[in-house]
Amino acid sequence: MRIGKFGFVNNFLPYYKLEREGRYEIVEGTPRKLAEMFERGEIVYAPVPAFELLKKGYSPGKFCVASDGEVYSVVVVSKKKRLDDSPIAITGNSLTSANMMRIIKAEKGLINRLVVLNGKVDEMLRDFDHALVIGDEAIKARMIYRVVMDLGEEWKELTGLPAVFGVSASRVDGVDEEILKSLRWGREHVEEVVKVASEKFRLPEDFLQKYFEKLIHEFGSRERKSLEVYGELCHEHGLL
Repeated sequence: MRIGKFGFVNNFLPYYKLEREGRYEIVEGTPRKLAEMFERGEIVYAPVPAFELLKKGYSPGKFCVASDGEVYSVVVVSKKKRLDDSPIAITGNSLTSANMMRIIKAEKGLINRLVVLNGKVDEMLRDFDHALVIGDEAIKARMIYRVVMDLGEEWKELTGLPAVFGVSASRVDGVDEEILKSLRWGREHVEEVVKVASEKFRLPEDFLQKYFEKLIHEFGSRERKSLEVYGELCHEHGLL
């Protein structure tokens, strides 16, 4: 059985034990790539980007990638000391984050022009002062550049709710439960998971400890409400 996994450190802890058990063929990819593979039936389960989940009308499962406040890995980094009114390059790898940025911009009355670019953060910042980046690239970028906006923090300030970036969708029963079991095991053995993740991703253990604690992976009532609000705001701003 082929199931999907975000190819980022944000999926490492919940999938760690499941991968070691080897009962599933686990396919890694970007959020957009997994959404395309799930749509084509190439995988039977995946964390699907929130925007794609709403757009396709998939029923949300029990697993998610979310944060109640700062998320650390969906951020606007800058060559400047603060966010000014100049254009922001935004990654083309995540419609969820890009559209969340568009909503935040509109709701806060920001005038920055948003320009979609496909490239690494250094390429994005070659021609722009600010760049919205996601995943592991964002984590590494924040260690080089100044973080001027964290979308998890901005979303919490705007809505009072967690920011939901991805939610599981499935064509089979039982996978959600297996991942949540693996997640709970990972939380109970977090020191082991952090050590292995630090070696694999070349990231400091103290950062990973903090990062894993911040992430939400169980899709509860507040996360469901946030997904609804995200959909409403996407419609309101002409994004859906």
